[in-house]
Amino acid sequence: MDRIAAGFGKKVGPVIRHGAEVSSIRNVEQGVKVVYRDATGEKTIEAPYCICTIPLPVLSNIDHNFASDASRAIDSVVYMSTGKIGLQFKRRFWEEDEGIYGGITHTNNQLTQIFYPSYDYLSGKGVLIGYYNFNEKAVATGNLSYQEREKLALEKGSLIHPQYRQEFETSFAVSWHKTKYNLGGWALYSAEERRTLYKALLVPDGRVYFAGEHMTFLNAWMAGALESARSVVAAVHSRVTGQHYSYPMLGS
Repeated sequence: MDRIAAGFGKKVGPVIRHGAEVSSIRNVEQGVKVVYRDATGEKTIEAPYCICTIPLPVLSNIDHNFASDASRAIDSVVYMSTGKIGLQFKRRFWEEDEGIYGGITHTNNQLTQIFYPSYDYLSGKGVLIGYYNFNEKAVATGNLSYQEREKLALEKGSLIHPQYRQEFETSFAVSWHKTKYNLGGWALYSAEERRTLYKALLVPDGRVYFAGEHMTFLNAWMAGALESARSVVAAVHSRVTGQHYSYPMLGS
């Protein structure tokens, strides 16, 4: 799925500033001023408009001068605690031995779910998602060391697939609620928060527009981020040109 982001990167790569940590976003008289720091030090950039896609728990810790409704929403929206581990095996035993081609195994233990790849069937090595868990299970797993996460995935996974031990090669794990520039998997809204916090961020704060999966009803999905992006770009285009154009979004 990261090939989608890579595709965008090929188109706009020259204008992307990597390694830039934003410390301030403020509306000013003629636009928006953003302060950030990269490997060479602190820098400032000003523009007529800003489309802010920073996850809300991260944005909550960034200096800004947003209005009270927007600021309250940014500070209040809760994000899902979630984590995954990818396990690489010497061969695709789930296909060769068990006839499993894609899909999910749901468990009643800390793993919650095991995902099988739906591509390159019966090829050489294979990677499956050894756990994809949420809430308390994700918090407990996220508090483990990397080696302990791997051990957990192998021990519990072996109860389902005894081939784990013999075929295992390497792994990679991520805990999104502990990842510095995420601090959570995706936004969670109650029905009341949809009517209050969510709607407060649907409108621009001065010349700052908010976009991302958290600004749609397609939370947790890349599709939500793309829907939000198209909607906000349409809104900025209308504001700049004076044309009345909008991109319809589900539930907005």
